[in-house]
Amino acid sequence: MDNYGLKEVYNSAQAKVDIVFLHGLRGDVLGTWTKDGVVWPKELLPKDVPESRIFLFGFDSRIVHRDQSSVTNTEIHSDANDLCAKLVARRSSSATADRPIILVGHSLGGLVAAQAFVHGEQKAATSDAKSIAKNLRGLVFLGTPFKGSPSARPAEAARKILKLFGVSTQDQTLKLLGVDSERLDELTRAFPELLNKRRMSRKSENKIEAFFFYETLKTHSIQIVDPDSAQIPGCGDCAPIRASHIDICRFSKDTEEGYSVIVAAIRKAMLPPNIEPEGSGSTVINVLGKAVNVVAQNQYIHGDQHVTL
Repeated sequence: MDNYGLKEVYNSAQAKVDIVFLHGLRGDVLGTWTKDGVVWPKELLPKDVPESRIFLFGFDSRIVHRDQSSVTNTEIHSDANDLCAKLVARRSSSATADRPIILVGHSLGGLVAAQAFVHGEQKAATSDAKSIAKNLRGLVFLGTPFKGSPSARPAEAARKILKLFGVSTQDQTLKLLGVDSERLDELTRAFPELLNKRRMSRKSENKIEAFFFYETLKTHSIQIVDPDSAQIPGCGDCAPIRASHIDICRFSKDTEEGYSVIVAAIRKAMLPPNIEPEGSGSTVINVLGKAVNVVAQNQYIHGDQHVTL
């Protein structure tokens, strides 16, 4: 499979949502989501979210190239625009332009997802980004380094990741990703405001859910993304996953704790607006808790409840 572009790994004839996965710095369109040979968005997720179409999005997340002529513009703005353009093209060609979308981003891939949302909220109604943003119903962030404190800036997380690979972390090199730029500061200021505007809207068509997951284990003795950097208080649900930065996005079994809570988050984002619990079959659960139960195919998650429909 080519490393770049939009890769479809599952498509149900009854699909009601498009779920798109974005890898992070030095990530891989398949490897980021693979554990013990299992690509979980392709092999596990369709069983729990069968009425879906699932994509993996690959982009050039390298920092150092042997051949400088091969260096591409990998700033998150360009990656976000590329994601929107490719997703719009695919949805238009399959007559699914108005289908709900959920973006799942690992590490700096989450910043690309956030940038795509901000672009859409700020651009003209006819733009590709606007088409994606208006249909966006869920954002799931896995170890994404938002600016929680001066010591936990996205640039600092990038340097820690590169250190694991023995890569020099010169400031100029990191600017290829935009992680040291003023434009990223604009993103971290604009994203919470625009996100909460949509979250608090009374219009059902503006409904959107955001989930922030953070790692609790170090990666080779390094805490890549601190908990306070991986969440934006007041902008959605947040919860820990007992894993390192590398493993927070990798699962080989559907019984793994991290997998269960991510599936629960996706299902909550899929919930139709204003749905209410029905009958005695409703059971209270903690959607983002450690003992979360993933609902069956004929059920939806509603707040801290799952509802049999």
